[in-house]
Amino acid sequence: MMCRPTALIMIACVISGKLKIVVSADIGQFGPTDGKPVICNFNPFYHIQGIIPWLFLPLVFVTLKENRTKHAAWILAPIALTGIIYSLVMDILKMDSGSTVQLNVMFTTIVVGFSLICLLSERIGSRNRFVTFILVVLIYFGFLGINLLSNGFDKDIIFIEYLAATSIPSIILASIIAALNLSKPISKARFIIYPAAALFSSQLIIISAIMFLHYSSPVKSITSEALFFSFFSSLIYLVGLLPFLVLLFKNPFWRKRFESLTGIRSNIPFLTIRN
Repeated sequence: MMCRPTALIMIACVISGKLKIVVSADIGQFGPTDGKPVICNFNPFYHIQGIIPWLFLPLVFVTLKENRTKHAAWILAPIALTGIIYSLVMDILKMDSGSTVQLNVMFTTIVVGFSLICLLSERIGSRNRFVTFILVVLIYFGFLGINLLSNGFDKDIIFIEYLAATSIPSIILASIIAALNLSKPISKARFIIYPAAALFSSQLIIISAIMFLHYSSPVKSITSEALFFSFFSSLIYLVGLLPFLVLLFKNPFWRKRFESLTGIRSNIPFLTIRN
């Protein structure tokens, strides 16, 4: 059971145990107004399961000395910005509760997972690039697993986490492509085009492979669907990734961490994005 911001469920969110749920509707002379009671067990864990993955953010700030600085706290800016954009989009689309829960899980996995990698960059960077890459993948997929455990194994949650799992390699690749531009001043166009191309191409390869393996539709149909899905998913990820890339490129503190994480050094004191 997931909590919704209504008066009735706000009350339900402070209780636990066996709950009797009765559906009621005023249908006049056409039948009874109350439905058959349904008894369900409401676990206290349901109150907090949605926020458990978010608790890892303050945890890495508190436990790691290098993150207890005002410079490290700048990572909260892109998190807040993507959260605001996400909330505005969700308000416009007016999703049903089930879709909202799924997309919330997706948002948490992608955004918080990427933020954790940034906050752990001093611990996992400055070593063999392949080892660093493996650690980044393990952290990202490990957080995906934590998110899955926190939200349960409902088939819809499993599906959205499966979708997140196919997206993680694309996001990592786009970040690496962006890092390759650190060695020289870049234009605003290339600052956007390079990560966008990496996101789209990697998404297209992954999605196409999955669809060809699991579906028996004609090749033309699979290809068009893969192109459509890859385009819109990469566009969404690009919007979410850009605020982080701006921080990693423009802020000297975070740029140094990004260089340490990617193993790509720059001779430019402060990165400038020219027109």
